[in-house]
Amino acid sequence: MELLKIINGCIEMEQAVASVYGIFMQLFPDEKPFWEDLFNDELQHQALLSDPVNIQLIDLLPTEDILPKMEFIQNSLVFANNTIRQIKSGTVTLEKALKTALRLEESMVEIFANEFTANLLATDYRTLTEKILMAERIHIDKIEDMLIKKGFMQLS
Repeated sequence: MELLKIINGCIEMEQAVASVYGIFMQLFPDEKPFWEDLFNDELQHQALLSDPVNIQLIDLLPTEDILPKMEFIQNSLVFANNTIRQIKSGTVTLEKALKTALRLEESMVEIFANEFTANLLATDYRTLTEKILMAERIHIDKIEDMLIKKGFMQLS
């Protein structure tokens, strides 16, 4: 079933992103609470996506066009796994770690996972849309705030 492959791919992506954040937690102990927060959120997303009862809620989506294509999932997984290999084989600056995290969060699969998570809490499609947008922005905002705080990004 295509839907099950998509869900499993999203779960795999959540695991990969959590692994990246786990490594960053160890590499940057001064920012451990920041990375740990992102790490725990990814584990929560993974748990929600893994729950068979929640998978049935996919029917609440207003259109299947929201679902990512397997090609996007595979490309996102390749990027995440390459990122893990690069981190383990070289030196990573905090700036590069934050920019990598931002790129991961902006990936199509991460967006879907946040949409699905928001869907679990939605009561109507308007609320769903608002929650989708809010869930997607939370991680991106956290990472951008840290980039600004550390002087790696400026407000324009």
